[in-house]
Amino acid sequence: MIIQRISKDGKPILTSNIFTGTFNVPTPGVYDFGSVAAPVAGNTDQVCINIESKYYYLIDKVSISASIPEGVFLESYNTLPQLTFKYAFTPYNIYPFPLPAINYIDGLDWSFFFHSNKETDQLLISLTGVLNQVAATVGVADIKILASFVIYREENIKALETLRATKNKSVVCFNE
Repeated sequence: MIIQRISKDGKPILTSNIFTGTFNVPTPGVYDFGSVAAPVAGNTDQVCINIESKYYYLIDKVSISASIPEGVFLESYNTLPQLTFKYAFTPYNIYPFPLPAINYIDGLDWSFFFHSNKETDQLLISLTGVLNQVAATVGVADIKILASFVIYREENIKALETLRATKNKSVVCFNE
């Protein structure tokens, strides 16, 4: 395994995406954020960031929360909410597994490295999952889940050359 650090020239990009599960829409009796088989408009393929082929990117930190207290969120699970990532110009997920929203997360070190060969592209994020209505959510029309990321864009020429040379090898990136 190769360990590569993001240089001091790496530019931080702060992003946030909001996903909404509306009670009774499209599924009666639950807050439905969608599934792979039945996506919900607005929760699928949201633009996380615009990306350029000349740079490499690192998702360094992840935070997840919702518009209801965490205990209520945990009590409401029906189908675990999960985040997936892909490029705009490909139907495949770029991270091999969905990122589960098991509980609220504040600044989780994730260290996921990515790059697109398209001159201009977008990192898209989708959320799927279903929450049940519980006593604490009776009368709540919709639940919002917020996913925030700290992403670094590597701009140092020497570091970029090193990353390009390791593109077919296992690479772990860390921010300095």
